[in-house]
Amino acid sequence: MKALLIASLCASPIAAQSTHHIPLNYNYNGIVHAGEEGNPDSSNGYRSISDRGLNFTGGVPNDSLLNKYSIVSSPGALDIVHLGNRNTIMGGLFAFDGTPDGDDVGTIPSWMTSINQSSPQTTSLGSPIALSGYSEASFIYQISNGGGLFEVVFGFQSGVNHTARLGGGDWFGGPYAGTSNADFALFEMNLSITEGSVDLSAYAGETLTSITFQNRTNLNGGCVIIAANLTAGAPTPSVVHIPLDYNHNGIIHINERGFPDDPDGFRSISDRALNFHGGMPTDALVSSYEVVNQAGELDIVHLGNRDTVAGGVWGFQPIINGDDVGVQPNWMSSVDQSGSQTTALPSPLLLGSGARAKLIYQISNDGGLFKVVCHFQNGASITQTVGAGDWYNGGYPGTGFVDQGWPDLELSITEALVDLSAAAGEVLTHITFKSPSNPIAGYAILAAKVIAGAPVGTIYCAGDGSASPCPCGNTGAPEQGCANGTGQGAQITSEGTNSLSADDFRLTASNMIPNQPGLYFQGNNATGNGLGTQFGDGLRCAGGGVIRLQVRFTDSDGESETSADLISLGGVVAGDTKHYQCWYRDPVTSLCGTQFNLTNGYEVIWVP
Repeated sequence: MKALLIASLCASPIAAQSTHHIPLNYNYNGIVHAGEEGNPDSSNGYRSISDRGLNFTGGVPNDSLLNKYSIVSSPGALDIVHLGNRNTIMGGLFAFDGTPDGDDVGTIPSWMTSINQSSPQTTSLGSPIALSGYSEASFIYQISNGGGLFEVVFGFQSGVNHTARLGGGDWFGGPYAGTSNADFALFEMNLSITEGSVDLSAYAGETLTSITFQNRTNLNGGCVIIAANLTAGAPTPSVVHIPLDYNHNGIIHINERGFPDDPDGFRSISDRALNFHGGMPTDALVSSYEVVNQAGELDIVHLGNRDTVAGGVWGFQPIINGDDVGVQPNWMSSVDQSGSQTTALPSPLLLGSGARAKLIYQISNDGGLFKVVCHFQNGASITQTVGAGDWYNGGYPGTGFVDQGWPDLELSITEALVDLSAAAGEVLTHITFKSPSNPIAGYAILAAKVIAGAPVGTIYCAGDGSASPCPCGNTGAPEQGCANGTGQGAQITSEGTNSLSADDFRLTASNMIPNQPGLYFQGNNATGNGLGTQFGDGLRCAGGGVIRLQVRFTDSDGESETSADLISLGGVVAGDTKHYQCWYRDPVTSLCGTQFNLTNGYEVIWVP
């Protein structure tokens, strides 16, 4: 142990996670860049997927959503993955011309080998990506002509596949400049871009080799996939579901339909709503949120005014008359709910690096934008504008007939992300929804959650093959140390927070040898450039200015945790990055014969 305790090998701190920009196998020039407008018959030029497209003639917009992705920005280059058939959408209204004739519709461009691009579109990763810890794929995309769904298939080196579904509403009504006039591409109305994500954490240990887009549900529209990211190796996030201050009973649950004048019953935010009469959907998106699932309860945050939506055609009636439009219900104190709607968190939440808020919502009557404001205990706030297209055609059961709530068209649900990583170390106290951009639309926020990021620490230098090799081929499972006599590797993590003022930080370790001592220690550096160096039956991950923190014996399950004041013992101050590990004895079943082993490494960035 002496060599361990006096070593001071320096290394750079390991990053909390890796975000990979995936270079997609683009098959379409479908975004207007500088010089591409006004040339509908250019043999190598822009073509709409129907009658419009994004207008990036002034460059890719500088905003919090698009800045996260690598987006094609050059004119004359394929820039989207298209799922669809230009010659058949909208009944063939915008089918390519046979010869140049100077109108808005162009001929088949030379870069298009097949007009029908409805078949699976696959991107093979030039450099396969190993997944570990919390892994998530995210995409930005658009869906024309009413919105819809499509599938994303993830292919792994082992031959395993995972299929997920993403969707969105119609692409009208967003913050991004759009065109019209088919391939002539004159500026017209703004369009929306939807972001969707897929949790791949269940595939830790697999290597991603391909991504395929396929099976769009709206055959009268096209799907535009603009860019993709993969975040791998992040620590498993802490997810906190936020009980919103709901102000509207706007989802149909069992026994709520067919009673438009029930004084305590359902009311649409316009002429339709989600139809959960048969129970909650079990898809990955909705299931990852806590959506209200009881009849007779307020179940959405409404931004809007039912009396003015769609020009007032669905305004509440003054008296009961038995038609589809109900009277103002007892639970609604004011018809005008377009003002700020604020939820105070029952328990203020300390945020860490990578923190973000997510919410799911719908927007009626051509879609629009609204603002999400996250307020912190110190008086600061972060504001982000989010939006969506019209709520039609997204795979979720919908109703019609205003407050009658009878089954009708399917509707979409949009998910948005608010990046809170700049607020690491802050305490979130309130979330506000405000400033709807479309005065004739209704906005339904269904649920919200906060991914608190990594408020404590980051696992690195694991003996799972992702770092230096284990001494005698004794590889452990993902995010563990090298394997010990139990057949597993030991894992160190923590409880409490990385806040000096909270002073509630504890280290915990598991999968060690029962009833044996373990030494928790702190170092300034991640040894071996974060990959560790062989030591005993394991890897030494923390070094440089090593401080012995506490010796603890494991219980009968091979677990222990610290009880000492680690902040004082470690001399930690705000802004420090410290590295932690536990050395433990394995006297009888040592796989490599050294009779001791170590956990993975654990990095903590300390905040006030």
